[in-house]
Amino acid sequence: MAKTTTAKIKEAIAETIDKTTHLDVARATQAIAKSLGLKDRLINYTHIELRNKLNEYGYKSAPYNKRILFLPHCLRNSKECKAISGDEGFECQRCGKCDIDKLISMAEDLGYAKIFIAPGGSMVKKLILEYKPKAVLGVCCYNEANLAFDMLRGTGIHGQTSMLLQDGCKDTKAHLADAKEKMEAIDQNLLLANNSLEEGPTQKNLPNGNSKQLKK
Repeated sequence: MAKTTTAKIKEAIAETIDKTTHLDVARATQAIAKSLGLKDRLINYTHIELRNKLNEYGYKSAPYNKRILFLPHCLRNSKECKAISGDEGFECQRCGKCDIDKLISMAEDLGYAKIFIAPGGSMVKKLILEYKPKAVLGVCCYNEANLAFDMLRGTGIHGQTSMLLQDGCKDTKAHLADAKEKMEAIDQNLLLANNSLEEGPTQKNLPNGNSKQLKK
């Protein structure tokens, strides 16, 4: 079966990182885009996948029960959603009329510590500060993905993002297969190696606050 464009992008990213000691993400993105003749949306996808790859090692070393999944509120079915807005985002009522129910089920089956439907980046930052996960996965648009990576830089928290198939302000669509792949990504050898290390991220670049650190 012929490889998909996204599969080719991932292979090109891996090769670029392997060959480049000091990686300029923007420059590398343009080089890959030019070599594959990509359109704007796929250029954005390539940029995010580069940043994912650079953070993949640490992310795969975090057990599922030390991870948080963040979902965007724009995934909700705007006409039929009955989610309740609370202090930690929206509380899904599991009606099954949007992708959120499927994504929650995937994360729950794996044993993710927390799942939040966030109305924006400020809420995400607040929840990361409170719960102090080892890793986070965000389903989001291109701009939010870049902001998330920038926010996590230097904190010791490892992030991955799964870009929306269809973005916008409402009734968006998740790339369920990609989200599932990133949710499941783990390296058992890294987990074993990290068992003897001190648990929890450094949080050195996040302000102090009331911590609800995830249980061991």
